[in-house]
Amino acid sequence: MPGRAAAVRRWPEVHWPVVAAGFACALAVGVVVALVVQATGDWARGLAWERALLLSLDTTLPAWADVALVALPWFGTNYTLLPIVLAASAWLWFRTPHRDVALRLLVVQLGSLALNLALKGLFDRPRPALWPKRGQFALASYPSGHAIASVAVLLTVALLLLRAGRRALAALVAAFVLLSLYSRLYLGVHWPTDVLGGVAVGSIWLWATTKGFAAAERDQSR
Repeated sequence: MPGRAAAVRRWPEVHWPVVAAGFACALAVGVVVALVVQATGDWARGLAWERALLLSLDTTLPAWADVALVALPWFGTNYTLLPIVLAASAWLWFRTPHRDVALRLLVVQLGSLALNLALKGLFDRPRPALWPKRGQFALASYPSGHAIASVAVLLTVALLLLRAGRRALAALVAAFVLLSLYSRLYLGVHWPTDVLGGVAVGSIWLWATTKGFAAAERDQSR
């Protein structure tokens, strides 16, 4: 049916004002969190409760668990997710009728990267120096780019898997997100407020893109 094929191949209907407003809101929340932390304690050395929390973490895990926590962040960072999302979006756009999914993944990923770089550029927070840092990390400590990308990008993937009826895979992705967030503290590369700020920014971006692409999803299901 040519008419049906043409319908599913047209440009997805997206509420771009919602997406843009969500990006601005996520950026603003990231700025507010940083300013609050700066106003309530030692920005460079961490707040007292942050230092206490990091020092209370159990770093004597079995070797296999330690190796896993060192390796996991490599799969939740923009350096890895960006090329994967670019390739997946290109395949979905040109080889399948799921252009809404392709565009959604691309927008979520690029927005996550932009939010991370913008906030790191605005707030050049030193990383913790309570013990030698391990694993993947780059640029400033605030916010956690892993937290933004994991919450926004990977939970978008989990939601798409749920929509496709793949509940077990969606749960696995969600569990990975939690482990990735914990690993940032375990490896000593982020202050807790870096992670909390990243989760807040990523959650708003996730919500905004989910709402913004709702029209495209309804169109795709017709």
